[in-house]
Amino acid sequence: MGTILVLTGRDDLTADAVIDELTRRNASVVRYDTSDFPQSSRVAGTLGVNGWEGHLTGERSVDLGAVSAVWWRRPAEFSVPSAWPDEARAFAVSEARVGVLGVLGSLPVRWINHPAKDSAANYKPVQLAVAARAGLDVPRTVITSDPDHARDFIGADEVIYKGLSGGVLTAERRHRYLPTTVLRADEIDASLTGTAHLFQERVPKQCEVRLTVIGQRMFPVAIHAGSAAARLDWRTDYSSLTYGPIELPVQVEKGVRLLMDELGLYFGALDFAVTPDGRWVFFEVNPNGQWHWLAVKAGVPMIESMADALQGKDD
Repeated sequence: MGTILVLTGRDDLTADAVIDELTRRNASVVRYDTSDFPQSSRVAGTLGVNGWEGHLTGERSVDLGAVSAVWWRRPAEFSVPSAWPDEARAFAVSEARVGVLGVLGSLPVRWINHPAKDSAANYKPVQLAVAARAGLDVPRTVITSDPDHARDFIGADEVIYKGLSGGVLTAERRHRYLPTTVLRADEIDASLTGTAHLFQERVPKQCEVRLTVIGQRMFPVAIHAGSAAARLDWRTDYSSLTYGPIELPVQVEKGVRLLMDELGLYFGALDFAVTPDGRWVFFEVNPNGQWHWLAVKAGVPMIESMADALQGKDD
């Protein structure tokens, strides 16, 4: 029986639930907090004919050769002594990232998801282009820093503005997301030239769907908004939300499988709107999105499915 390595911080309810399930199954699982390296953790790897051999040692020691699966959940930034000069700190963190994650990333095991695939798939323009090629219904979209281009796209309508990069990076190196905003053409000014912006048509909604994909298993949950704020962006008002089952159309399932395959993702949290006439409109896929609250609220067996995937029981 191999060792399942979970890369995440100490404060992660989702990882807690899956690790508890794996422990209940008597699986060998090690939780590793990357922020422990290099101050309270060590890596000792030697390149052999079959790849890297050795150990990653923290609160527990992990034999690299015994790892059977890695869950790239919510790893924290590496932590070096604050007393070091800024240049030395930046160098040490960079070397740690390439060294530790490079060794781990080379392991020929199941990754959920591999960090290289996770990082590449996080580019929203890439997601949207792949989704369109996969046959999913994608909103009319522009990415622009040109005010005239933006105004031409908006015309007399209202459009949606969304952040491209997942929000603002805080001092704690966490992303604070930007809520969805409604804009009109007369609100566009020269400040648009300061960076790239994403604008999309405003899609009418009967409800929204969070589709959680774990390998070949798909868990669609309808999200019904109970406030005006939540109808625009359900993340702004969780207290008003209700959840329910919804059937995944065959053509949407087919498009999602093509999307996941092209992006190289094993796991994804996909957001859709279902329009009043029943169209499923794709908004985005989060390669490492949250899902534990849906498993609890909607009574969906995602925790068990993720444990199955990490144990290789879903093949």
